[in-house]
Amino acid sequence: MVVTRRLKPFVEREATWAVALAALGFVSMYATLPAAAYLGVKTIRRRRGGDGTEPALAILAFGFVWLSFLMAYPAMRVIVLASEQPGAWVPRAFLGSVITLAAVIVVLARAVVEMHPERWLARRAVMAGIALAVVATFVQAMTLILGGLPAWSNFS
Repeated sequence: MVVTRRLKPFVEREATWAVALAALGFVSMYATLPAAAYLGVKTIRRRRGGDGTEPALAILAFGFVWLSFLMAYPAMRVIVLASEQPGAWVPRAFLGSVITLAAVIVVLARAVVEMHPERWLARRAVMAGIALAVVATFVQAMTLILGGLPAWSNFS
């Protein structure tokens, strides 16, 4: 007996990854939001393939992007305001690393979506890279925030 798997179309994979990356936006301190928005726009613009539910998933991804933005806003506001202080190189380095990791996540997300599903080992390696980038950003942010940044109300 031969067991066959249904291969998901590109548009379905794009929509699924857009929702997953948007849901990780708060934990990654905005690092996954550009990739989620990029994949969401590609999903909406693509008119063929899939079963027709992909645009709804893309809109759900945009809702998660907005929710993640709002949930991470207080912490990111503290970091941005702290980076404006003279001699505050640690918050600036964090913001630079978030921008760099966001670009890396966009590249990795495109790779995992466009990679053939039967290349499971390569796909798992790319997924591990995305997970590592999210964890690195979260650990950096928590170290920075819990390491002694003043409360956001002190910057008014």
